Amino acid sequence: FKKAQQETFRKALEEVDIVITTAAIPGKRSPLLITKEAVAGMKAGSVVVDLAAIGGGNCELTKKDEVFVTDNNVTIIGYTNLSARMANQSSAMYANNMANLLKHIHGKEKAAGFLQNMFKHLDAGEDGDIVTRSIVCCRDGKAVTMPPPPQPTALKPKAAPVTAKAEAKPDPLKSAAVGAMVLTLGVMGLLGLGEGVKTSLLTTFLLAGAAGYQAVWGVAHALHTPLMSVTNAISGMTAVGGLLLMQRSSDAPCARLLAMLAVMASAVNVMGGFVVSQRMLNLFKKPTEKDYSSMMLLPAVVFVYVAATHAELIKPMLSVSALLCIAAIGGLASMSSANAGCKFGMVGVFGALVATLVTLPEGIVVTALILMLIGGCAGLWWGMQVSPIALPQTVAAFHSLVGLAAMLTSIGSYWANPAQGATMENTSAIFGDFIGGVTLTGSIIAFGKLNGNLSSKPLDLPGKNYLNLAGLLSFILMMYLFFTTASVGFGLFLLISAGVLACVMGVHLVGSVGGGDMPVCITVLNSYSGWALVAEGFLLNSTVLTIVGSLIGFSGA
Repeated sequence: FKKAQQETFRKALEEVDIVITTAAIPGKRSPLLITKEAVAGMKAGSVVVDLAAIGGGNCELTKKDEVFVTDNNVTIIGYTNLSARMANQSSAMYANNMANLLKHIHGKEKAAGFLQNMFKHLDAGEDGDIVTRSIVCCRDGKAVTMPPPPQPTALKPKAAPVTAKAEAKPDPLKSAAVGAMVLTLGVMGLLGLGEGVKTSLLTTFLLAGAAGYQAVWGVAHALHTPLMSVTNAISGMTAVGGLLLMQRSSDAPCARLLAMLAVMASAVNVMGGFVVSQRMLNLFKKPTEKDYSSMMLLPAVVFVYVAATHAELIKPMLSVSALLCIAAIGGLASMSSANAGCKFGMVGVFGALVATLVTLPEGIVVTALILMLIGGCAGLWWGMQVSPIALPQTVAAFHSLVGLAAMLTSIGSYWANPAQGATMENTSAIFGDFIGGVTLTGSIIAFGKLNGNLSSKPLDLPGKNYLNLAGLLSFILMMYLFFTTASVGFGLFLLISAGVLACVMGVHLVGSVGGGDMPVCITVLNSYSGWALVAEGFLLNSTVLTIVGSLIGFSGA
């Protein structure tokens, strides 16, 4: 915590010109808040007023009862008798008031016209200046009557309060009709999914969504950012989709290349995401607090053993891995279980990857392990080197990799196994492609705004709402053409075009939001990554992707 605190102070001190510290503890040494390294980073001409100098000072370079100027021309004031020095300020203020009073009386004539103007106001009686007549006590041996104080400005009569219109009571019939219509549309949509999705996948999708929706309500407010980071790392399950696509694309080299890129990007997100999540949780940990949550990683050994010796337990292993991902959200309900929750997520993702790898041919496994090693090392380096105050925006940067992996897998799946018509595979491919594109560029813009690389002002293009509507209509047109075309080449062109359109819309949608609302945008984009995982699950017939995607999608929403 202290390291993060010092890093925050250091960045703030680089921008300000005047610093006043007040953290003094009677009878004890003042806490050290500003180190000499932080002072060295301040601008020349800056001033530090240390009001805690009597206890040693909040600044490491404070000298008691002295004014000290550093080598980089920063002035540090360590006076301990500042209250005694207030007499000078009081005298200066009093003298200023007296000078203004004399100027008021003598006017433009200055000192030569002082007495003349004073007598003129006294002779004028009630018409004379009230300030001049109020300061004269006597004249020519006679007392001068003090003029009555000026009357306060008459208050305007209060307007009669406007009677508020009685709020119209909600119409029970209308409310019931709207609710019934929404429910009916929802049921129709789910039945439509059931026409192309296996019953088992649809059931897991709904149950996992309900579990995620309920679990997220129990998360403590202070842990919402770590929650977002953990769910983002879990969404790196797109690596499973890439692995499955590598197996399905043996006859399509270009599709396999896309799958390999998706695996590597997902590995960066998984490793970096969990590193960032753990670093966030460590900021909440007290120095004397002991943490043994790493023991929760022990089930990973069991997963490896089962995968190597009991092939019949691979499917149950995937289900248990998905359950651990759900438990990860529940673990973030409080600080006492948050570290364990993060470990649940790590074990869950590890189990799903191991269970998927053991079902693949040996050549694909070797390639996949190399890709994941490269991506994991990159994610580890990225997650470890980022400063503590930049951890939230780093989560947004990792989000973009999930979107990229979803796009690559969706395009690669159609490329490897093209089909005609509005099948569930084609529907999942184009929706996964579109959602992934919005997540990719939207997350990059969110990172840029939070990190200071981009202006925090919202992008306000003329007719921006019409631009968004035009983009949506264009996507619907592309989707219609994609479902009706018999040409694989044209279908690929439409998928790639939809991805480009989604990337442009992601820039515009998130760019139109101010920097202060970026955390909300990141939460929404996190939910988008979940829906992209669901699309991959439907596309590749993967239960674990469907469960985890539904969990993240509903919890983020």
